[in-house]
Amino acid sequence: MEYLLLDSRIIESTENARLVPGTAVKDPANPLFVADKSWEPRFDNMYPNVLWDEEQEIYKCWYCPFIVDERTSRTAPGKRNPEATDYMAARPNKRDEAILYATSRDGIRWEKPELGIVEFNGSRKNNIVVRGPSGAGVYRDPRDPDPARRYKAFYAAQVGYLQLVRFSPDGLHWGPEIPCPEIAIQSDCHANMIWSEERQSYLGIVRHYDRVPVVGNRKIARTESRDGVKWTKSTLALAGTPQKQAHDMVIFEDGGVYLGLLGVMNFPSMKSRHGVRQHIELAWSPDSVTWYRVAEGTPLLGHTPKEERKYGTMPYDWGALFPSAPVFRGDRIEIYYGASDWYFFDWRKSGLARATLRKDGWAGYEPIDGSEPMTVRTKAVPWVGGDLRVCVDLAEGGSLKVMILDGKRKALGKGALRGKAGHLTDAPFVWEQGFDPGIIRGQKVYLAFETVAAKFYSFSFGPAQ
Repeated sequence: MEYLLLDSRIIESTENARLVPGTAVKDPANPLFVADKSWEPRFDNMYPNVLWDEEQEIYKCWYCPFIVDERTSRTAPGKRNPEATDYMAARPNKRDEAILYATSRDGIRWEKPELGIVEFNGSRKNNIVVRGPSGAGVYRDPRDPDPARRYKAFYAAQVGYLQLVRFSPDGLHWGPEIPCPEIAIQSDCHANMIWSEERQSYLGIVRHYDRVPVVGNRKIARTESRDGVKWTKSTLALAGTPQKQAHDMVIFEDGGVYLGLLGVMNFPSMKSRHGVRQHIELAWSPDSVTWYRVAEGTPLLGHTPKEERKYGTMPYDWGALFPSAPVFRGDRIEIYYGASDWYFFDWRKSGLARATLRKDGWAGYEPIDGSEPMTVRTKAVPWVGGDLRVCVDLAEGGSLKVMILDGKRKALGKGALRGKAGHLTDAPFVWEQGFDPGIIRGQKVYLAFETVAAKFYSFSFGPAQ
């Protein structure tokens, strides 16, 4: 049994503690691949969907660029910059979207295979999987008994933005589109779905939109389906403000909660779409219906900084970031994301990038005053057996102690963390005075953790995960 400390349902009280996002480490190889094919005139948001196929031992990525973008192709290369041409005003402006496919053995070096599926400009030598979907979420569903439905794509039509779904046995060859008008929304963001064992249904993420003058207001919405075909009418899940909009969110489960990687779209002014950037924050939900922000306004994955703002010289993800659902590999969490080097509504170069988190490293408690101890007390939790283990970042000279209390708040045992400074994963405790935690197996207990110079993410019962 594992508990993420970001789950406020298990926290009774804290002292000298604040919950902050984890530390995402960007890969020095970023960007991993960029738009370098004739059918990739503009990656734009990419909306990547990356997974690790354990059977084939390969990373797979479905991404959603514009394969036709006349604003780019019909503008002379020397005028494809903000000084010469307003991108949004460029004409002609015909566009066409598609799902493209790439693979990698190591997550760093990527290949765009010649699939021979879709014809583009007289040739099938490309990595286009299907033409037409807008902002597609691709989900591998191992539990579906029908192998023809192993992969599911959830997306919007390019014209009218009607929500659609389609299925595939291999993620490459797709069946017919199935309209989902009952969702009752025109949504052009990164739609995505997961299966919830708890709810015995598919959970879908789409978007609502308020017609606020000039800037609009994008908000996250949810829908649900028993069979992946017939969906409920979408309802609001999470909203920001017109200047800090909830643009897109991919969802997944970890540590007994639903988590969302939220794209937050920042408008400097309500009077213009100039200067808009986007970073990634964290949200969580106990039930997929009610969502909470984690340290709202603080990025889990932010922009690579640069002091001088000059077009064509900015870091690969200085402008806008768009997340994939994470890949879990051992003690490491990999977050792939679409990364752009300039403003949202402008000429920007984009590519796939990657950042990593430690196990359970979504968010943790750290001391407000680093010179004082931090205390985190839990509500009653069942001691299901085995060792008490924690995931924590421990600085030199740092410590973590725990006191176990019964229902009357009587101390049952005390322990101190066993382990040296560093990123400790599923680290056990050394118990004082010969305390044997086996005697409280099955009981509900309260845990009082006290730390010094530490960032504390999670605790669990049992053997190392």
